[in-house]
Amino acid sequence: MLLLVTSCAKIVVLEDPLSVSEHLDLGYLYEKQGSLDLAEKEYKKALKKDPKNFLALFNLGNVYAKKGDYTVAEKFYREALAVKEDPDVLNNLAYVLYKQGRREEALIFIKRALQMKNSETYRQTLREIEGH
Repeated sequence: MLLLVTSCAKIVVLEDPLSVSEHLDLGYLYEKQGSLDLAEKEYKKALKKDPKNFLALFNLGNVYAKKGDYTVAEKFYREALAVKEDPDVLNNLAYVLYKQGRREEALIFIKRALQMKNSETYRQTLREIEGH
């Protein structure tokens, strides 16, 4: 007769050992590899530790924009802007507004981005919004 003996091991749940920065780095790597769901999880872990983290908010906006979920992307871009006025966020917000059919609102944000930084990327976004 075979007797199986099992022991009850204690499972200790530790707090997340990674820092906000490490979660952001992992999220960035996943995003660059095209693993958007994994990137999203890492950015959300960073936000859980630091709810006003600009990069986590901005990067989550980028992930949702890449997924085509422009409404959620808009939400995260607006939260990022509440933390820091940044021309890249303004550009990306303009783009997702445009993709939602909100052209006039998009023009306001892309023009703000261009006032802050004269960038070819921003001019390209403006041309797309204007239909050129």
